[in-house]
Amino acid sequence: FIYAQHIDGNFTEVLTRVLGRHAHYSLKRAEEGYRVRNGDVVLMPVEREWSFDRQGQLTELNHPWPGPYGPSIDQVLLNVADHYGKHCHAILFSGMGNDGAIAAPMLKAYGSRIWVQESTSCGNSSMPDSVAATGCTSFCGTPEQLARELVKVIENNCLLKGRQKRDSA
Repeated sequence: FIYAQHIDGNFTEVLTRVLGRHAHYSLKRAEEGYRVRNGDVVLMPVEREWSFDRQGQLTELNHPWPGPYGPSIDQVLLNVADHYGKHCHAILFSGMGNDGAIAAPMLKAYGSRIWVQESTSCGNSSMPDSVAATGCTSFCGTPEQLARELVKVIENNCLLKGRQKRDSA
């Protein structure tokens, strides 16, 4: 997972500790040369743009994120999709502005899943609403519903891979 949130850069370490406190996954800040592994959650820093090199390693670019917010959710999604293609999926939660709406059509063209938090459960729904308005989303729900759907998709993918492995043996 790549985690991007518009926050002041001074709170990145606190956010990493808070999110990772009771987690069953590895939560870390992006590091130059790091290759994201299954089970990781990598937090995108707010100061400079990050992307992936040809080998899939994280690389810090020598310029700030484009647009008014850091990190730019659109640019994070585009950079991840450039490397992972149809394996890049997005869940957009409560937020201000329309960040994510530019990248949504490209992700949909790749065959990605794009999910959004439903409006009434948001602190501010303008970001997920603007992404939903693109017509590119395939699921909308409360954070709890989004979590249950994610678990269901992961379980189904594991079952499918198990069947494929068994059938090829």
